[in-house]
Formats: sequence, C-alpha cells, structure tokens
Amino acid sequence: WDWETAVLHSKATSNDVTLNRISNTLLQEALYDSTPAAFNIFSIDSNNIERALVDVYRNDESELSLWDFKAIDEEFFSLPAGPVAMLVGFEYRKESYADDRDPRLDGTVAFVADNGGTFPFVSDVLGSSPTTDASGSKNTISVFTELQIPVTDKIQAQLAVRHEDISDAGTATVGKLAVGYNVAEGLLLRGSTQTAFRAPNLVQVNQLEVARAGTRVDAVYQYIGGSDKDVRDYDWSIQRYATGADKLVPEESTNSSVGLVIDPVMFMDGSSPMAEILDGLTLTYDFWRIEKDKTIGLFGRSNHTVQDLVLLLEHGTDDCASFVGNPATVRDEVDPDDLELFAAAGICPVGETTRVLDEYINMAKRTIEGQDLGVLYDFDNDLGSFRFRYNASYTDKFDQIPTGQFGVINDAQQSGLVPLYVNLGGFGDLLGIDGNYDEKHSMRLSWRKGPWGASLSGLKKGSFIQSSLTLADGTEYVIPSMTTMDASIDYRFDLGGSDARLRFAVKNLEDERAPIADRFYGFFADAHQDYGRNYYVSLKVNM
Repeated sequence: WDWETAVLHSKATSNDVTLNRISNTLLQEALYDSTPAAFNIFSIDSNNIERALVDVYRNDESELSLWDFKAIDEEFFSLPAGPVAMLVGFEYRKESYADDRDPRLDGTVAFVADNGGTFPFVSDVLGSSPTTDASGSKNTISVFTELQIPVTDKIQAQLAVRHEDISDAGTATVGKLAVGYNVAEGLLLRGSTQTAFRAPNLVQVNQLEVARAGTRVDAVYQYIGGSDKDVRDYDWSIQRYATGADKLVPEESTNSSVGLVIDPVMFMDGSSPMAEILDGLTLTYDFWRIEKDKTIGLFGRSNHTVQDLVLLLEHGTDDCASFVGNPATVRDEVDPDDLELFAAAGICPVGETTRVLDEYINMAKRTIEGQDLGVLYDFDNDLGSFRFRYNASYTDKFDQIPTGQFGVINDAQQSGLVPLYVNLGGFGDLLGIDGNYDEKHSMRLSWRKGPWGASLSGLKKGSFIQSSLTLADGTEYVIPSMTTMDASIDYRFDLGGSDARLRFAVKNLEDERAPIADRFYGFFADAHQDYGRNYYVSLKVNM
C-alpha cells in the first residue's frame, strides 16, 4: 500500500464599510428638530443632512479545517484482464462562519417608525434590509473507497462509495459506477451513474432572522384587475421574512450520462495530408440526465399570494368576516376604493400584501436532461503551440413536479379556478424561463511560444423569457442571448530563481452589456453580469 495524508486550515475575513449612509433614527430626529439645526428639506447645500449620516460596516469570517488520509494499492487483487486498484480513505472537515452586521442593521440600534414598525422588519439604515448577526459551524466525517477494475482488455470500470456523517444534516451514502469501452482504436464509449447529495449551507440553517424587500406580484390584486394595470396596480414591494431553517434535509440526486470519445485521425490513412492536419483532434459527445429530489428553495412570495387567491375563490363572498387566508401572508387594511373591484370579481375584500413568511423548504423532484459536445484540438507549427477548446451544452428538459403547496395552486389553475395569466413560479416546465437558458457555448484558443503566451476565449449564454412580464394574451418578453469575449497576453521569466508569470488581460473585450430585464439592477443577475470591459494585471511567482 502507498499512502498519503494532508492537513489544511484556511481562514478568510472580510471587512466592509459603507460611508455616508442615512440613519432613520437620526433623520427622524433631524426632521422633528424645531431649532436651526433641523434638517432643511428646502436647501440644497446647507441642509444639515450630515447630522443623519453614519458609516455602516459588515465583518465576516469563515474557517475551514481539514484532515484526510488515503491509501492506494494498485494491485489489490488480479483479474484475467489485469490487476484491480483500490483506494480507501478518511476525511474530517470542520467549517464555521460568523457574520457580524452593523448595530443599525442587526437590531442593536432599533428604529421605530411612526406607524410602529421596527426591527426585525425595519432597520435603522435607510434603504437597507435588517439582518441579525449569524454564526454557525458543522463537522463532517467521511469514509470512502474506490476500485479501478479491468473487466476485459477493452473495458475498464470504476466503482466508488462514500459515506458522510454531517453534524447538522444527518448521514448520507452515495456511490458511482462508470464504465469505458474501447470499441476500436480512436473510439471510446463511456457511461456513468452516480448518486449525490448537497447539505444545507451554514447560512440557510443558522440565519436567525432575515427580512428582504423586493417587488413581487400580488395575485389577488392581479385577479381583481383582470391583469390590466390600467384598472389596478398589482405589483409592489413585498417583504420576505424568514427564520433559521433547521428542519432542512440534504438534497439528493441521481446523475447519469452516456457518451463517446472519437479521435478522427485513427480512422484515416496515417500518411494522408488530412491525417497530419487533424492529428491532435478529439471529439466528445455526452447525453446526461439529473434527477434531484428534496431540492432546497423558496415557495416564493408571489406563490403565497396565489395560495391566498385560491382560498378566496373557494370561499366565495358569503360571510367574509369568517374568511381565513394563507397564514404566511400579512396584509394591510383594504382600501375602500377597491371594494367595487372585489365585488365585481366575486371574492371577499382583503388588503395589499406587505409581508410574507417564506422559509427555505425541501421542494419536489426536479429533472434536467441535456447534451454536451466537445472539440479539443492541439497542434504545433512554426508559429508556436496552439490549443483549442470548444464546449456546447444544450439543455433539453428542465421540469419540476408540483407537489405539496405547489401542487395545490397548480391544480387550481389546471382546473380553471385560477386564470392562466396568473404566473405560478418555480415548477412545471422551467426550461427557457427566468435564467434557465437552454444552451451555453464556451471557446478558448491559447498560444505559446517560448516565454510568450496569449489566449482568446468566449462565452455565450442563450435566450430565455422573463415570466413576470408575460401579458394576458400570452405575449412573452424575451431576454436575448449574451456573448462576451476575453483576451490575455503573458510572459514567463525567472525571478530570483523562481518561475514567474506576468499577465495582462482584458475581460469583456467588446464591452458587451447585459440584456435589459425588469429586475433590481436592470438586468437578470442570476444569469448575467454587467461589469462592462475591464482589465487586470497579475504577477504569479512559484516559490
């Protein structure tokens, strides 16, 4: 047996300070001050706003400690096709984090609004959501083993098993089986299936209280207005409030793939000019499928209002005083001007949703299928050494089965109780919707000659629709595809006896901007970035 062991400890800290934020408490005092020191809303320069300005900090710290041990016997036992290699191992991992928010954010300094609103629903920093300090840790003990098995002289198999005991998420055992079949020289068939899991992260489990505001659709008001905003507005800021989700269990998934690897030159006359040109070319194709159960996510603020709408429609207009809505939604008093709209819609009147208790939950089964294509080409000539890589990923299926709360509102819409223009988010066919683009392409061409090197790379993400902007007649708002290019040049040299590399790079070479979307930053941040063209210089020294 050959063995190795390793110990790792890493610690990361971040200290962020934002200057000149406005304290709600100090601003309120300045507005109510009857002396000349009051905040003067009618003056541009001499308004005494400085008395309400504060600096706000956030200090984070995370640590990882790890010890692992591995032992390998490359000839554990023999089969007719050759020796079987075996690996066994053990790993201990401890993770911890601490998030220290400013006292004006974590409730230490609590602002009380004129309407009585205070922490944990309002912070003392104007424009910032309240968040409590949070900290947590977990320990993970893992044991694993792996076998490399020569089934025949042309078939190789890999069998692996891993068991983990996680202090805050229980235990899980996963495995993998992979097989490669060299059908002929230059043609490899491959396939694999494996189970996997993902435990809830420390933030999801340990965040005691969090409130976040964002614009969402209130399905009840969308219904009484008939999805016509000229009749009644139906989207506004709705706050999400949640506490620590300590009842979460790990996500579970089964990943399967089958594919092939082709070296085209192996099927050609080796002396032909084309074979010489294509020497170094490899083509790959894989079909893959992922089935994930107990997916961790949110039911969603808008979906909670749809659940309210279902209850209202089922209740009717009789005895509205006894109506009990979705306990997760908090609503204002109903506006008398809206009573006629509620009467015409045939449901009991309720006020606008202001807050939703929306915890992380383990949701239904999600199935994703797709295909990957790869082109790898290495070649040399008088100009230097070149490497070309191209990968295309096509997603053909992205479905989430509606069960539990999702199933209730889905059944209500399928039965015709809830109109089709009311958007149900987070389940059903999710492909091509809200950041789930159906294709992605990446390319990289690199060159090296002597100490010099350069590269050109590109990334293209496909188009998708933003579901919240779908009109009553079914017209969809399409967010187009986005392509960005990066380029770099580098020089390698000796620096005091150590290998060094100096690199200059340009990211987003063409200054491509993210497509416009109806989101907080004006683009769909879950899928795109909007940094524009940017540059960096790096010096790397291998000691």
